[in-house]
Amino acid sequence: MPKTQPGMKRLNADIPEELFKEFAKRCIEEGISKKDYLVRLLEKELYDDSKKK
Repeated sequence: MPKTQPGMKRLNADIPEELFKEFAKRCIEEGISKKDYLVRLLEKELYDDSKKK
C-alpha cells in the first residue's frame, strides 16, 4: 500500500529551523494539523490570487 492516498501528492522540503518553528507555533495556536495548515495556506495563496486577476 502506498504511503500517499490516491489523488494526493507528497510534499517534502527542507526549510530553515526558525521558519519551521513559526509554522509549528501557528498550527498549535490555531489548533490544526500541519497538513491542514499547509493545505489551507496553499489554497489561499494559489486560488485566492488567481481569483483577484
